[in-house]
Amino acid sequence: MRWIIVLLSILFIASAAFSQELTVEEAVRLALGRNPIVKEALHGLNAQKYREKHAFTKLLPQITFDYTYTHLKEEPYSRFHFDTSNLPFPINFPNKVKVGEHQDVKWDIQATWPIFTGFYLETLRKIEKVGIDVYKFKRKASDISVAYAARVAYYSVLMAQRSLDTAEESVRQLKAHLKDAESLYKNGLVPYNDVLKAKVALARAVEIETRSREALETAWVNLNLVIKSDNLFTHYELKSPLSIINTRLLSLPELYRLSLSKRPDIRAMEKGVEQAKLGVKVAKSRYYPWITLFSRYEQHGDNLLANNNDYTNRENFAVGMKVNFLIFDWFGRKYQVHEARSTSLMLESKLEELKDQTRLEVQRAYASVKVALKNISTAKAAVAHAREDLRITRLQYSQHIVSSSDVIDSEEAYIEARNNYNEALYQYHIALSELARACGLIDIKMVLCKGGKENGQG
Repeated sequence: MRWIIVLLSILFIASAAFSQELTVEEAVRLALGRNPIVKEALHGLNAQKYREKHAFTKLLPQITFDYTYTHLKEEPYSRFHFDTSNLPFPINFPNKVKVGEHQDVKWDIQATWPIFTGFYLETLRKIEKVGIDVYKFKRKASDISVAYAARVAYYSVLMAQRSLDTAEESVRQLKAHLKDAESLYKNGLVPYNDVLKAKVALARAVEIETRSREALETAWVNLNLVIKSDNLFTHYELKSPLSIINTRLLSLPELYRLSLSKRPDIRAMEKGVEQAKLGVKVAKSRYYPWITLFSRYEQHGDNLLANNNDYTNRENFAVGMKVNFLIFDWFGRKYQVHEARSTSLMLESKLEELKDQTRLEVQRAYASVKVALKNISTAKAAVAHAREDLRITRLQYSQHIVSSSDVIDSEEAYIEARNNYNEALYQYHIALSELARACGLIDIKMVLCKGGKENGQG
């Protein structure tokens, strides 16, 4: 029994450890499923669908029910005056005639159906229907933004981790150098200044290490916020390395075509132009007569059900048609049509401006990726040179050829070269994510050529 408990504990720990692994694509998936920005866009889409359904109901007959109860202080009556002086014999007529009771109750059920409104209601429904597509593209735009934020947060953690590793290595190397300087000073081979310089350099490296550690914790919190983790301080085992994915991109003309066809904000703007053109049709609707059919059943009485009436019709039924035709409104309709046309032309101009801005964003992101790739190659060579320079300088210091300052300078040059290399890799991934976002894509692989050069080195 004890062995079973131990085995189950091991399996639980192993499964927990496995669940802490996280790739960049998993981070994107978690962010898309949990981030409130995505949920906000989804709720907006649902609201627009209900607006379209509400617009459709305006085309159907509307049924209303009215009920009125009135209690009168005095019974209603009518007064009559008859002149009987010219009659051959006198006749007495009552001068007041009762026409109702203290209670007066009316209720009716009425159905109205707008059978023609100059295409006003039909066009409003079309506008709301196009609005559904607008919100679909807005939701896709929010997905792209959240995916971009997840990638940036993920690679920021990797970058912060590398910066911390470099800072820790710098501290270890400077501690070793301080130990060598103290040993040489005790043997009278170097002045005490070398020891002091080593201590100052070590203190500076410790400060950088502390800041790097705090920056890493902040990066973890940011990642957990983006993917909406239950624990903001959760640390995952990040499985996607900070390395080159592919060195071959699609050509700029291909990226331009891709962005103009995939960018959700462009597609949403195109639908906005379509809505504006429909708005012109809405403005023209008042040039037509509006025709409404109606039918009504009513009851009028002196009790709560209005089914008792000794004075007038207890019930009645009516059908009819109403025609409303605006003849002259001081050119108000004309101005509305011109306003709608101007709005449509304005949105078309904004659409062209957005397309130009998209091309510029693609160009900038494309150039950033190319620059990052060149910087990676340059920085990688600089790391190799700085490492060799540091090795030679340490050897020369042990042979009393160079001073402690030379060792510290070589150490700082090596650390700076490593940081530059890590920064170049980080900027490559950020630029690649920006290029995908500029093209309206979530998957960055769609901006890469298939069969591109792979480089797994980090």
